[in-house]
Amino acid sequence: MEIKTVQSFLLAIVLLIVLAPLCAAATPGFSARAMGMGGAYTAVADDGNAAYWNPAGITQVKMGLALNGGFEGSLKQIEAIQKKNPNALDGALGLKGGASLVLKNFGLSYVADRRAALESGTLLKTMRIDQTDQVAFTVAHDLTDLLAFGLNVKYVTVETGKFTETGRIAPADNDNGVALDLGAMAKVGKLVRVGAVLKDCGLTKLEREGEADGWPTQLVLGGAVKVPLFGTVVAADLVTPLSQGQDTTFHIGVEQPLLGILVLRAGGYQDSAGFNFAAGCGLKLGPVAFDVAASLDAAEVATVYATAQLKF
Repeated sequence: MEIKTVQSFLLAIVLLIVLAPLCAAATPGFSARAMGMGGAYTAVADDGNAAYWNPAGITQVKMGLALNGGFEGSLKQIEAIQKKNPNALDGALGLKGGASLVLKNFGLSYVADRRAALESGTLLKTMRIDQTDQVAFTVAHDLTDLLAFGLNVKYVTVETGKFTETGRIAPADNDNGVALDLGAMAKVGKLVRVGAVLKDCGLTKLEREGEADGWPTQLVLGGAVKVPLFGTVVAADLVTPLSQGQDTTFHIGVEQPLLGILVLRAGGYQDSAGFNFAAGCGLKLGPVAFDVAASLDAAEVATVYATAQLKF
């Protein structure tokens, strides 16, 4: 047992060392575990946050409850959002939080995203704040022991405001809409899983930046393999936006359990700015798990995320 533990630890260190030089930026998405794996989670999706990544994944969870929170940028800049003060903002800042509940074939989740940035090309220092709120209901079903399908029905609200030192300079631009996520997950033997998700298929139009039907629809294909003996999980995702002007991104991640209670993670994703690095760790005590993750993007903007969850 001690030899196996040492081998697992050494393998985890090697994987972290190998992945780290490849990377160098903020991982999109939701949940510290997924973020620590570089967003390569479509074929994993087996916890309380599964529905966000692949609605079919909730069939792997008898009961799950997850609480999430994180920020991008500097903590000092949170004042910029709270007081709507552009002088307190010297770069981009994002805040994200939410909660998810999974009961085998059904799920309910809420995600809130707040993002602030300075507007370019304005005479006065102007701060733009984008707010997005999403409530999703999930239903999934195992068609066979090897194949599952899932569906998210999402109600999304978006609001954009612009502020100078003297206050709001224009009425808030807001809209709402309904969209679907369609997901599938299949097992290939005992060690391999593959997944596919068609995300954000708009049922109604959503205006973003004055453009109608602004849903960021994308096709995500993923695979994951579990290494025998060591318990290592290696996963990869390919994300293809279906709207014009968006780049395809490649995500890769690894997860290594240690001593039955600790987990190390590393990963990243490739986009037009280069390969971006993320890493994280977790503590599992029976059905309770705590995870943290961090990433650094090409502009040296840090993102930190934390998740607490209960899973049976």
